[in-house]
Amino acid sequence: MRMLKAAGLAMLVAATVLGVSAISLAALGASSAVSVSASFSIPSWISLSVVGNGNVDFASISGPGTYNGSNPTQLRVLSTASWAISSSILWTSSTMPAGASQATIEKALARVFDKTSGSWGAQNVNVSYALSLTADDVATLPQGDYSVVVQYTATTN
Repeated sequence: MRMLKAAGLAMLVAATVLGVSAISLAALGASSAVSVSASFSIPSWISLSVVGNGNVDFASISGPGTYNGSNPTQLRVLSTASWAISSSILWTSSTMPAGASQATIEKALARVFDKTSGSWGAQNVNVSYALSLTADDVATLPQGDYSVVVQYTATTN
């Protein structure tokens, strides 16, 4: 009887192995798919850089008139949100002869943007320069070399 039980158990194990093998072979041609949901958040982020013509020269100022800058500046804004750009003169980094009027230079140095705002993504901004001086303006600017540092600031909305 033990022999019969052992033979029966051996046959059951063999049948199970053959059945699993047959199912495995049948599954080779089938496919299976699952999906996973990946969640993430992108915060508001912005970067501003000068990509072309970081220095601007003006001809010698010989009196009242409008003097155009030697070339435009190209800025690059990379942002994940809508943005706006502005400029200001950094007086602590600028150099001028003693007695020169900052107010005159602030008023006379025009910075003309081809755009001052935009949406998310990568965008270029071109800035051109003109120095427009009246006779009264020239009277507030003594002879000498002037170096004005302009700072551009981009902020997200």
